[in-house]
Amino acid sequence: MAILLLTSASGAPGVTTTALGLALCWPRDVLLVDADPHPSHAVESGYLVAGTDAGAGLADLAGAHRAGTDLTAALWRQVIALPGIDGRPSPTARYLSGFGHPAQPALFTMIWPAIAASLAELGDAGVDVIVDLGRAGPDGPPAELCARAGAVGVVTRCGLRPLAGLAVNAEILETVASRTTATVGLVTVGAGRPYSAREISAQFRMPVLAEMVEDPRAAAVLSDGAPGPRGWASGRYAAGLRHSASRLAGLLAEAAKEVAL
Repeated sequence: MAILLLTSASGAPGVTTTALGLALCWPRDVLLVDADPHPSHAVESGYLVAGTDAGAGLADLAGAHRAGTDLTAALWRQVIALPGIDGRPSPTARYLSGFGHPAQPALFTMIWPAIAASLAELGDAGVDVIVDLGRAGPDGPPAELCARAGAVGVVTRCGLRPLAGLAVNAEILETVASRTTATVGLVTVGAGRPYSAREISAQFRMPVLAEMVEDPRAAAVLSDGAPGPRGWASGRYAAGLRHSASRLAGLLAEAAKEVAL
């Protein structure tokens, strides 16, 4: 169960930026999967600045599934190495691009079970998986991914407006929790602005799995491919990513041990 799902219930709290930052700071081999049902190619047009051919990604897997070929092998052929912040390929982080058309997610209803199984195979082989699910629709994330997950993080900012949106969409959280035996918790962005992680956890009766620093300028390096400010790698934002990546990787490792027992 070395799969981490990241989603949000409302708004745009920065799921993709968070997922990408965690992948780049992950302490083990990791695959970042763009499974946002509202396709935008945010990583390709942002962090990669359209300078890397990310391939067909998930879209290619539908054809492989129809042809009855080895889906795990087909998936791995579509994977690219993510460049690190210094521009060199990351030794541990890889990326699978997402849907190329708004109609494609609806075609994956019958394919998700096989893809989820392939992602679980990667986990068994020592590659952790982070799945960027973007904003969840009213039906919640794919049940097959939820069932295979080791942890599910619901990303939210800490202001009144995003938390009100989270409360209004509480049924989505309940749907996610009903589909998995994994830990379902919150990933906060900007705790203390104005509500603390502890206050938010108590309000929603969910654990806080990780806390992200809110720093728009530093985050723009990931979201838009902006030049990194001096000392980016040693700043609070990057340090927060490394701490959260280590914590979440440990959570997945514990989940995998429990399954093995």
